[in-house]
Amino acid sequence: VEKAGTMYVTGPEVVKTVLGEEVSFEDLGGAMTHGTKSGVAHFVAKNEYDCFDKIKTLLSYIPSNNTEEAPHVQTDDDPNRVDHNLINKIPENSLQPYDMKEILLSVVDNHQLFEVHELFAQNVIVGFARMNGRTV
Repeated sequence: VEKAGTMYVTGPEVVKTVLGEEVSFEDLGGAMTHGTKSGVAHFVAKNEYDCFDKIKTLLSYIPSNNTEEAPHVQTDDDPNRVDHNLINKIPENSLQPYDMKEILLSVVDNHQLFEVHELFAQNVIVGFARMNGRTV
């Protein structure tokens, strides 16, 4: 949770003593630091309510334990739905960049993607989604 949790090996006082640099607790080991730079935090929440919402969403995708299947959710999104614009989203030139999130959102149930490490290594997409109600 932003501005609520920190995690670091040594505090700002040690950094100042050893390196002569002043750094805040938040800059050294806050949620955004670990969400964007170190990758230690898989999710960054604005507040506790946002944090609990993210936890609930995550738990909706995964099984309760390793012997169970991931939850299957009823969806009103037609599994045979076709996105006719998909052909226009991917360029003919394979060297030309395109928005992969846009592609993913066009094919998954209800156009919903729950990203893991959304703020870290933004050249990679990791996340949970559903297709025909099944977690992918």
